[in-house]
Amino acid sequence: MPRKVRDLVNVGYRYYHPEEQLLNADEVYFQMRTSLTTCEMILVRALDCNLEIELPFACCLNVLRAMGAVSFYKDTKKQAHHLQKDVWKQMEQNMPHEFNVIARLAWLFLWDSLASPRIVLTHKTHEIALGSLYLALRMTGANLDMSMTEWVDQWGAAENVSVQSVRDVIQSLMELHDDGVQYVADHKKDAELLNRSSSSDSAIDPHSPTSPQE
Repeated sequence: MPRKVRDLVNVGYRYYHPEEQLLNADEVYFQMRTSLTTCEMILVRALDCNLEIELPFACCLNVLRAMGAVSFYKDTKKQAHHLQKDVWKQMEQNMPHEFNVIARLAWLFLWDSLASPRIVLTHKTHEIALGSLYLALRMTGANLDMSMTEWVDQWGAAENVSVQSVRDVIQSLMELHDDGVQYVADHKKDAELLNRSSSSDSAIDPHSPTSPQE
């Protein structure tokens, strides 16, 4: 959403000088205004004027929904022979709570990845999406009847996603914290909490990441 330069300068000045009055249109204000617009110009040039940013959330959820045709937990083995469109329709109406838990945990990993310049500046959107989803699948104990290489080839081939790039995303997520083992333990606790909360509510929350509107 566009903001007035004056508003941005005032907010920035108040943040660093909370006890002082708002800036008047004086020399200090115009210095800050010039500095802000110059930084904006440098940033836009660095982005090559490409301000259309594709986030990994939709890709991650689309792959998870498509996996409705894959029997990776016991309750879905009977559904593995259904047509893809039938499974997709069922998931749109009422996503099983196992999928709901995986989606929510993957959502947490996606937000973690966006907080890491190492991940967002060196990996493609689909690499981040698949890395976060695969980590969520493993952390929730999903029973994938295929190797990591086969899984990435199945869901990432169209976007030329390599297994190594997905591994790198996962490794970078683990290294976001000083103790990678503790990072995994913390998110396993998240998975357990999500599992309990999701099992008590079978309907899709319209504001949750699993909502069909995303």
